[in-house]
Amino acid sequence: IVTFLNEAMGYIHSTSLRWSLQYENRLTFNSNLRLLSSSKRSKPNAWWCNIAFLVCIILSYATTSLIFLGYNTTLGRVLNDNDNNSSLENIIQVSGVALIIFGLSLLGQAGLSTWALRSTKIPTWSSNPLDTVYACTDETNPNQLVRRKDRCMKSVHDITEDSKPVTPKERQGPACTAHPEVKWVLTLLWALVPLGAVWGGVIYAMILHKNPHGVKGDSWSFIPLFTGSTYSNGTCVAARCTQGTSVLNVGWTANNGTANSGMAGNVGSIFLIAGFQAGLTLALHCAELLVNLSRDEGIFRMAITPKGTDPRYNSIIAAFSSWQTITLFMFKAAVHWLFGLAINNDFKLGVNMYPPQIFYFTAFSFGVAVFASYVSLRRPVGPLPATFGHLQTMADLIDEWEDRMFWGHKESGYPNYAGTSSKRLDMPRWHELYGG
Repeated sequence: IVTFLNEAMGYIHSTSLRWSLQYENRLTFNSNLRLLSSSKRSKPNAWWCNIAFLVCIILSYATTSLIFLGYNTTLGRVLNDNDNNSSLENIIQVSGVALIIFGLSLLGQAGLSTWALRSTKIPTWSSNPLDTVYACTDETNPNQLVRRKDRCMKSVHDITEDSKPVTPKERQGPACTAHPEVKWVLTLLWALVPLGAVWGGVIYAMILHKNPHGVKGDSWSFIPLFTGSTYSNGTCVAARCTQGTSVLNVGWTANNGTANSGMAGNVGSIFLIAGFQAGLTLALHCAELLVNLSRDEGIFRMAITPKGTDPRYNSIIAAFSSWQTITLFMFKAAVHWLFGLAINNDFKLGVNMYPPQIFYFTAFSFGVAVFASYVSLRRPVGPLPATFGHLQTMADLIDEWEDRMFWGHKESGYPNYAGTSSKRLDMPRWHELYGG
């Protein structure tokens, strides 16, 4: 639910950013890094509002698992909690601080989205790059996109080349060389893997080096396992060992880490977890750009299919029918859930970190990085020049606007000519020059 709410408010914010950049004549691609791209004139999309929006997203995810806190008496016995009270085992405590911060984070996103909605003139809410290009080429647009001649076979990878006839390509270039920010996104996503491994390794090493707040476990189950007992015989290499899951108790991170540090410790634990989650949230947000670029390219490449482009495109239906969007959404939910297993809070014991779950979280982060790399390195097949939502390139390739468009060979000559039509066209002729 939290992911859905964040995505819904983020869609409003990203759409307003798109048109704010267009009115400033700075919109290059249909899809942009929403929180890392700022407008100079639109205050709701200014850099400081983007930072506020990002902080709200991070806090909304961080506080979700901290609102309802229980006391795990079994874990308490493992950690040698001297004030272990079994009567507290079935009691759930509501953290008022976490609930207030969670509410403020959603309110902050809603306020910024509403502000952006009211202050930005939005020609179309569609995320379809064809709709964006059509609105940008409208004569009433103050920063109208104009189709350039002799570029009917030029892709986004050729934007710096002169307008001259070229032959069609069987495979187009990938997204990673089309959009300048893709490489930074991939770097950030891959950075999560070694960072997660170091995090888990440091916590596990602290336990093995007999940290008094650590317990080495024999279990590597996916879900943390608590047996309620420990042993410290000759086979135990840590301060204490258990047949359950390894754990390091950090405490409330305030008042010298004592379990009864109260309000200060409660707030401290929230911002400790939020600090760990900041990089994760930013990386997953940036991964949206890769999926959106792939989606934009797929929409335009429908022009060389028997069905042509879809005039009844619906952004919501398209999102739920796109395997890339669904995969990323599932990865987001799974990674945030695993993060909640790797580090969580107990209202009496405080913050606990579990090395096995940290490593599982790292493994899923590796899966996200592999998925993102595949999407970014995949090369579209077919003679239609790749655009990946690059608006000027799309405007150069579309010479006739129709509800349902097909792209292909239109005129023979020297050079040949390719463009769009309401009727299905033959594919361009290989090894022949195209221009116009």
